Amino acid sequence: MQTPLCLNVYGELFMIDLDRVMYLQADDHYTHVYYSSGTHFMVPFGLSKVEAAITGRLGADKFLIRLGRKYIVNTRRIFHINCVKQVLQLSDDHGTNHSLSLPKPILHGLMQMLGNADSPSLPQAKGPLEE
Repeated sequence: MQTPLCLNVYGELFMIDLDRVMYLQADDHYTHVYYSSGTHFMVPFGLSKVEAAITGRLGADKFLIRLGRKYIVNTRRIFHINCVKQVLQLSDDHGTNHSLSLPKPILHGLMQMLGNADSPSLPQAKGPLEE
């Protein structure tokens, strides 16, 4: 377990356990933190400031990545990406699925980033017009 990410402002200290984060969601000048345990809380910092603090903390071990303007997700919690439906699905500690709506280009980029060139891929199914 890493040392928690500490953010302080106006006499308050917010401690974020990055290993437990499932995703973070922007909400104007605030960020909602969703843990894989089901805990949810809000910090009075914009997502860009939280992202900068995370990048400074994690360095090369970057399992939390920014996806678009609204989310930072834990890649270890992703179990399904559907570009056609524009949905990213994450799983929490209780087996509950959480769906995030994201634009197709962001999901395509995520698939390329997560995809491993060394792993075998199944052939694409042909559509009715491609036979």
